[in-house]
Amino acid sequence: MIAMTVCPSIYTVALSLCRWNLTFGRPITFIGLSNYQAILASPDFWASAVRTFWYVGACVTVEFVLGILIAFLLDTEFIGRNVVRALILLPMVMAPVVAGLIWRFIFNDEWGLANDIIHVFGIGNKAWLVDPSLAFFAVIVADVWQWTPFIVLVTLAGLQAVPRELTEAARVDGASWLQIQRFIVLPTIRSVLAIGLLIRLIDAFRSVDQIFVMTYGGPGVATSVLGFYTYLKGFKFFDMGYTAALGLIMLFIISVLAQSIIRMMMRTKES
Repeated sequence: MIAMTVCPSIYTVALSLCRWNLTFGRPITFIGLSNYQAILASPDFWASAVRTFWYVGACVTVEFVLGILIAFLLDTEFIGRNVVRALILLPMVMAPVVAGLIWRFIFNDEWGLANDIIHVFGIGNKAWLVDPSLAFFAVIVADVWQWTPFIVLVTLAGLQAVPRELTEAARVDGASWLQIQRFIVLPTIRSVLAIGLLIRLIDAFRSVDQIFVMTYGGPGVATSVLGFYTYLKGFKFFDMGYTAALGLIMLFIISVLAQSIIRMMMRTKES
């Protein structure tokens, strides 16, 4: 723990207080909080932060709605249920880079599957990864496709812990399937869903892989979220002190979000 967590954390904090650009071969120079001041005064940072919140909010919201609905359907008995469960979970075990490549091919504006599908509805070719609004939509679709199965898995795990006596008693009393899910099942698995929400928020907030492969933050900066913005500063411009400060700011934002969810979980248990 000391070697893999504590020492790198201390080094990152120290580096964030220094100027160190590998491109020019300059020595490390202590500059105090100048990196943080530069970040907070940067329009690029705030634009990336806004895009990040839109991206995370859209991805996590859609994934939760779809994941819960699919999990409820998979919790019912039907022929071939185990096969369907296995197929739905396949995207989650795929490497994000591979998933990004697949969706890059799907959204290709010349021979991609996405344009073939919209042709059925009489719509012409769309430049999915060239148009800024469509590119942002495309990376959201890719993330939803890959990580909705995670919410399905978490929800299914929670559903296994719901006492069957409760649902059977409600069914005997005349409650519909929808009422059982709404008033019995969902309140019972709230803590499990909150943990799933926490994990997905953290993971979506630092998303880099799929955006790197699909759009490289483009067109322009239309899909450059904070994770990708940090990658560019560190591995393209080699501004290591600035990048370390960016990483710590992202850590602070994620910690605030995580603490909010944990407090919500604690209030739910107390009530």
